[in-house]
Amino acid sequence: WKTKMAEFSIGKHCSAEECKQLDFLPFVCDGCSGVFCLDHRSRDSHQCSEVNLRKESVKSDPPISIPCSFKECHTRELLPVLCPHCQKHYCLGHRHQTDHNCEKLETPKPRMSATQHLVKEIVD
Repeated sequence: WKTKMAEFSIGKHCSAEECKQLDFLPFVCDGCSGVFCLDHRSRDSHQCSEVNLRKESVKSDPPISIPCSFKECHTRELLPVLCPHCQKHYCLGHRHQTDHNCEKLETPKPRMSATQHLVKEIVD
């Protein structure tokens, strides 16, 4: 009885010319799309052909910042913090209605004022 071991096509060989190691969790380079082992995953370690092209083509735009609408506040946020009531932008410190004196803020009515008034009349 001779038993043959099943051959599995699991893993990939490192694309680095000097390595060719079989790796079961290979990395794919986002520059050259090559498959690499842990030791050769960085662009510098496998002399990526796309390193110089990527550095020249990537231009970073300055981040957009949104100023706080609260008077005399000079804070800016990278993401919009919009008050759902007055539709103005605020910083995190002024995001609540009470913090920015929202023009749409309703003053809470005293609860049970009618009942309190009746109780007071009965007691007096």
